[in-house]
Amino acid sequence: MAENTPAQGQSKGKSIACMACGIASIVLSWSYGCGLIPAIVSLVLGSQCAKEGVQNTFTKVGKITGIIGLIMSIILGVIMIIVAVAAAASGVSSYGY
Repeated sequence: MAENTPAQGQSKGKSIACMACGIASIVLSWSYGCGLIPAIVSLVLGSQCAKEGVQNTFTKVGKITGIIGLIMSIILGVIMIIVAVAAAASGVSSYGY
């Protein structure tokens, strides 16, 4: 057995964490860009699993959902910035005058 080989349980734990962070990134992408952090964590964990030679369903799902969550967070963040700038430029106030 090689000395630098991680234990099977550790690799499985990383792949499950990768999937959980990917799913969380999609769910949280709708709340003001909070999905960026779990999306990045999911992609980092997925790349670590790939370096360790672990390619199971959890890792693949984690990478895919992490990418989707990252894209959704960026798109929704840009839309929120555009809406905020447009609202500020229009001079509409909530005070009613």
